[in-house]
Amino acid sequence: MEALIDLQSVCKDYYLAGETEGIAQWCKQLIKPTYVPFQALSSIDFRVKAGAAVGFIGPNGAGKSSLIKILCGIQKPSSGTVRVLGFDPSRRERAFLKQIGVVFGHKTSLWWDLPVKISLNTYKEIYNINDDDYRTRLVELTEALNLSKVLHKPVRNLSLGERVKCELTLNLLHAPKLIFLDEPTVGLDVTSKYEIRRYLNYKRKEDNLSVFLTSHDLGDIESCCDDAIIIDKGKIRFDGSMRELSANFKANIKLTVSTQDPAWSERGLLEFKEIIGRFSNISVLNDGAHQATYLVPKASLSSIFEMFREGVYDLEVSPVDFENNVVNLFKTWSGE
Repeated sequence: MEALIDLQSVCKDYYLAGETEGIAQWCKQLIKPTYVPFQALSSIDFRVKAGAAVGFIGPNGAGKSSLIKILCGIQKPSSGTVRVLGFDPSRRERAFLKQIGVVFGHKTSLWWDLPVKISLNTYKEIYNINDDDYRTRLVELTEALNLSKVLHKPVRNLSLGERVKCELTLNLLHAPKLIFLDEPTVGLDVTSKYEIRRYLNYKRKEDNLSVFLTSHDLGDIESCCDDAIIIDKGKIRFDGSMRELSANFKANIKLTVSTQDPAWSERGLLEFKEIIGRFSNISVLNDGAHQATYLVPKASLSSIFEMFREGVYDLEVSPVDFENNVVNLFKTWSGE
């Protein structure tokens, strides 16, 4: 069976204007500009099956938005081949565009000064949605995302959470097979995030909707995705299931250290930090004045305990949450 998304050796290069110092260089750059190449994506290869929900994870500048734009046809790759739903996205064919939805958390497809319902009605005509399907889908989306009181408000009067939920509604009205979500919950309150995550999971189960999601809120990834792709500096670092990724993380634990005597706290923690500094495979999660937290490989735990003086420290060992594990990966790679 043909993959829903299939990328082979995809690269994306940008050309940035060269920096100038002084008026002479600025004039020279204006008359005869020079450009510095920058590679945002380097030899990207992956496949996504129909019905999958993939979390695309990476720090700022890793290449996430560039890849999303290539997948939905807004940009062309510099090299390599891209197939989405069997189409070349860059050709922007009508049959392809009718099967996808795209939500950018920082941008809007709604008319700013008009009521939300006007934008929804217009998209109904653009996508040629019949009246019965439109009414059924709109009622379902309105109830699931709690939008009944905002459909007749101008977009400019909506809160951020209301606007993003309306954007999602707009992009699901035509029942796409695949939806791209680029930072859809940025700045949203807990309730709005929950409603969006719950509805996406419902649509996956009921309609086999495929989801390609980028987010800095790793709660989105954990709640909605079965698979994960981690990208850093334009290169794929991990491509597999969330279960596999979590299994890799279980090799580490979180060690929280405080001193039993508050009067001795600062001196005690300084002594502790000198001890733990002898281990090269330990990362600092929190370096406070009275408490410190570290990411520690389980294999090193017994060696650390042997170096402490009995009765001086309070030690708490706990599992590491998903977010801290991912952040530690980024820190590790940044030193390469």
